[in-house]
Order: sequence, then C-alpha cells, then structure tokens
Amino acid sequence: MRATAVFLLVLGHLTLCHGWRCTQGPPLNKGSRAAQVDASLGQMVATDTNRQAYSLSGDYWNALPYANLKHVSVGQAGIWGIDASDRIFKYVGGSWAEVPGRLIQIDAGGNGFVVGANAGNQVYCLGNSYTMGFNGHGAVPWTEVGGRLKYFSCGPYGCWGVNSADKIYFNPYVSAAACTFSPWKQIDGGLKMIEVGSDGLAFGVASNGDVYERTGISEGLPEGSDWQHISCLGTMTQVSYDLGTIYGVSTNGVIMKATA
Repeated sequence: MRATAVFLLVLGHLTLCHGWRCTQGPPLNKGSRAAQVDASLGQMVATDTNRQAYSLSGDYWNALPYANLKHVSVGQAGIWGIDASDRIFKYVGGSWAEVPGRLIQIDAGGNGFVVGANAGNQVYCLGNSYTMGFNGHGAVPWTEVGGRLKYFSCGPYGCWGVNSADKIYFNPYVSAAACTFSPWKQIDGGLKMIEVGSDGLAFGVASNGDVYERTGISEGLPEGSDWQHISCLGTMTQVSYDLGTIYGVSTNGVIMKATA
C-alpha cells in the first residue's frame, strides 16, 4: 500500500507542476516517431523520423505531400519547411513550392514574416510582403539580420535565438515588413533551442532536455525576467507553444503537451 501511495505521489508530480498539466499529445500515424513539432494561431504541424510532414486536423494528423523535410513551421505566413539538403519550401495550393535560399531551421511565427538560420549560423529574415504573396515563382530578398545563431524564433514582442554555445539572445525587432532589427541583447541562462508563441511567451529546451518557460514577459518587459523549469514534461528534444499549450517531442519520439 505504501509503495502504491509513493507511486501515485510521483505520478502527480510528473503530470502537474507549476500550474502546468502534462499529458500525451496527439500521436502521429501508427508506427511513426515524431522528430519535431510547431504550433501557432491554432494550427500545428510536425515531422517524423522519416522526414514526413503532417498537419493536425482536430485530433488526427494528415500527411502532407512527401518532401524529405527535417523541419516545418506554421504561422501567419503559412506552412514552411526545410528539407535534408537545406532547401526551403512553402506549402502552396496543396503542394510544396521551393523558395530560393538555404537554411537549416525556419520559423513562420512572426507577424507574417519568416526567419531562419543557415549552416553557417547566419540569420535571415523575409519580410511579410514577400512571404504572404509567394506562390512558387520569382526571387525573394532574404535580409541578413546580423549575429550568429543556430535557432531563431519570433513573436509579437520580438525575436529570440540561441547560438552554438547555447547562449540566449533577444531582439525587439523594429519592422516586420522591412526586416529591421535592433541590436541583440544577451539573456541569462543557456538553451539549445527556443520557441515563441503568438502571445509573445517563450519556451526552450536545455542541453540536458529540461524544458523552461521565460516568465515575466509582457509588452512593457518583452524579454521577461526569469526562467522556470517545467519538470512534468520530462526530457524533451524540442518544444513549441501556442494558445496556452506547450507541445514537445520526447527522446523516444512521443508528442507530449502541457496545458496551463
């Protein structure tokens, strides 16, 4: 009886912590292991370990046309992806249209604009007048932002990124349309990746797989004030956040979620 009580106490700690309740998220198609997820504005996309991309409809995943994608992102600018050769794609009219350029990571969560990092950790932005109207034809003017990052994500109050040493940076961009940015400001702590929600809240994963929330974020203090460990998610490889829910991918390819 005592062992059962201890187990239930531990289980309660794992599923509810700091106001977050953690449960398993919607599983991918049978036999598929998730590699990455991204959520924004009520939409959610994912890739599996075979580089198949999916979009979520209700509680079920729909497979998108196969394009060998290792990273996908969704937002006001639509669904964007990066393939195994670092080529960039936008989902247009039911198929993938290649976008000129090369990136290793991409984020469509900004105010209509898209950002990303390339293999040399150079960071770029594509203004919303080009992202929204791109239909698979013509050149697009990527703007180099400055700085060196391996992961780059944006929300309504600014952009967050981490460099190759897991140092964290924040940038209150000036113009989404023109891709005009302010100087980068280093933030305390260390993360291997970070994602920003459409409400400006930021969540990241440390090198040991622990998940953290940046607390104190507001319009008046867009960089926030502290980090809070969300222990009930356990060890994650990557996270995303949207509308009060954190989504993460565990080390064994299971999608988890934490709701406030």
